[in-house]
Amino acid sequence: MKRNYIIAAFRETVAQQFPEQSVELNRLLDEKLSRLRSMHLNASKGKQFHLESQILPGIAAYETLQTVMPKDEALQTVHGYVAEHAWTMRKTILKLLKVPGLYHLPPVLFSKLTPKFYGEAAGFAATEYQTSGGVWRIDMTKCPYHDTCVEHGCPELCPCFCNSDDIAYDDLHPKLVWHRTKTLGRGNECCDFCLKLAGK
Repeated sequence: MKRNYIIAAFRETVAQQFPEQSVELNRLLDEKLSRLRSMHLNASKGKQFHLESQILPGIAAYETLQTVMPKDEALQTVHGYVAEHAWTMRKTILKLLKVPGLYHLPPVLFSKLTPKFYGEAAGFAATEYQTSGGVWRIDMTKCPYHDTCVEHGCPELCPCFCNSDDIAYDDLHPKLVWHRTKTLGRGNECCDFCLKLAGK
């Protein structure tokens, strides 16, 4: 299985900050993650991708860190893991966008890939407003990141994932506009996503 970035960052945190407790904390994380996985065995393949890549490791790390640090500090620590991952992704995107004319591609890719990876089969629901002509604009009205965090009693964790989108996609190119004013994770009724070519 591919090394999970949240689990790897957690193990590094406990090795550095809690060396005497690191074995027990790693065991506790693995135990919590196993318990969480057992509760989502019937999730679709599409939803499992999101559960395994970020959601369940994030919840398990957050719960485990609370055994050795205040809740707010645990939240900020996991937020840091997710943000660092988003910054890495952003750097990759910025390198690609140095290719002349490639800035046209992100709205097209978002329009094509969102239904595939963020569609109903993966636990999402969206209302599409425009997904062509250099504009990708949808309202996401259901999201497994939000739903799973709420289900496991940690809705405050979800904005970490919301914020990672803003880190990764905001201000990528002078001719690309990322716009979002609301998210489910921040308590709104939807996530109003928009990525478009400037002037559209």
